[in-house]
Amino acid sequence: MKPDMHLPQTTLGTYAEGSLPDGMSLLVACHLTYCPACREVVSSLECLCGGLLAEEPPVPAAQDCLARALARLEAPAQAEARPALPALEAGSPLPAPLRARLGCGAEAIRWSFRLPGLSEYRMEGFGNEAVSMIRARPGVRIPAHTHSGEEATLILAGQMRDGERVFARGDVSCADEDDDHRPEIIGSETCLCLVVLSGKLRFTGPFGRALNLLNG
Repeated sequence: MKPDMHLPQTTLGTYAEGSLPDGMSLLVACHLTYCPACREVVSSLECLCGGLLAEEPPVPAAQDCLARALARLEAPAQAEARPALPALEAGSPLPAPLRARLGCGAEAIRWSFRLPGLSEYRMEGFGNEAVSMIRARPGVRIPAHTHSGEEATLILAGQMRDGERVFARGDVSCADEDDDHRPEIIGSETCLCLVVLSGKLRFTGPFGRALNLLNG
């Protein structure tokens, strides 16, 4: 288990330069709505990336570049007329980037049963990344598992204990193939999480073999 509740600076750097995969990019954007420290890091890295780009030799513009730019300026300002989503909306556990991606609030999510007290909503359109939302009641223990890639879990509501660490709203838990863990939902509030997995999840507990067959 990684020793922090923030994202690694390498991940923030890849996000700042715009080359992070879509699923992790969504998770980072959501985490930034909660975390001023990581927002400051990303802002500094974006300035650095901009400075480095400014030092690159100029690239010849396409012949229609000016025409396209003028067309965008003359086009009706439809996007500007649309009010921006507040980063965190009163009464909603979902940050703006996640609400925008889902196209709805938490109350409209169509959850699928996975285990007693635990439901999942799998999000589509992320290529090789598995992106899901998890809803779990207090007292639920996620079956012991490890991974063939990296797993990042952003807590949106409630609390999760993993080993000796407790993760609350806005915290990120990062795990990889070196981690074999069994997170537990604690406290009195239903826990909502955004989970991004690159690679496969493999259950390792007493019922691991059966769960792996169900998980495909």
